[in-house]
Amino acid sequence: MYLALISASGAPGVSTTALALALNSPSSNTLLVEADPIGSSPVLAGYLLGGRYHDKSLINLVDANRHGRLKSALAAEVITFPDTTVSVLPGLLHSAQVDAMRAVWSPLGIHLAGLGVDDANVIVDAGRIGQHGSPVEMIVNATTIAIVTRTTRPALAALRASINGLRQQLSATQSTASLGLILIGESPYNADEVAKVAGLDVIAVIPDSKDARVFSDGEVLTKWRRRRSLYLRALHRTTWPKIEKFAATHQADWKSSLAMTGDRR
Repeated sequence: MYLALISASGAPGVSTTALALALNSPSSNTLLVEADPIGSSPVLAGYLLGGRYHDKSLINLVDANRHGRLKSALAAEVITFPDTTVSVLPGLLHSAQVDAMRAVWSPLGIHLAGLGVDDANVIVDAGRIGQHGSPVEMIVNATTIAIVTRTTRPALAALRASINGLRQQLSATQSTASLGLILIGESPYNADEVAKVAGLDVIAVIPDSKDARVFSDGEVLTKWRRRRSLYLRALHRTTWPKIEKFAATHQADWKSSLAMTGDRR
């Protein structure tokens, strides 16, 4: 499975959700890629509390790609989380590096798609739709692209404004990715209402909970609180099965759009 997470508005929780899904992945081999063009590593700064020195970064793949060493270089740039089989490819050091990545996004996306064919799960935190340097050429190779959003009026307005542009990009590349929504909470609008407004199916709903801070800020939950956390229970029991079911039952979104308009090109 190759899952790309993006957003249509600021700070809905893409990075937190990507990490939470990675650390609760049913696969014995999971890779999280921090590809938000704004740079930095929210995983290392937040979840790992900024206490781990490293010189690994997405930017180091630029020279490797130029010399045909992308595959081997990727393996050397990841950091494995302690006591897990989950690894992370840290993001750019700063946003000024994003232009250097233009030639890397497409071959990296093809390589990640190959990794996701087997039993591995690849999760990409791709940042915000339409942002300068957005890694569209990479995420078009995904199995599923999930737009992470809250359900407030401003968030849904931004979502509606962004969808057509993204669909055009998927169509232009004839991407095979299915496109859906991951909701953070169902207030003030529920999944059915959001799906109707957006014209996209909801993949899963993740509770809007303070317990997400265990992934965003490295907060430690007590054993009692972990057992009772609706957020953690949703990740373990329902979210991944719903993502896998969505990928199996939904076709490429641009094909759906063409079918709706009667275009048979």
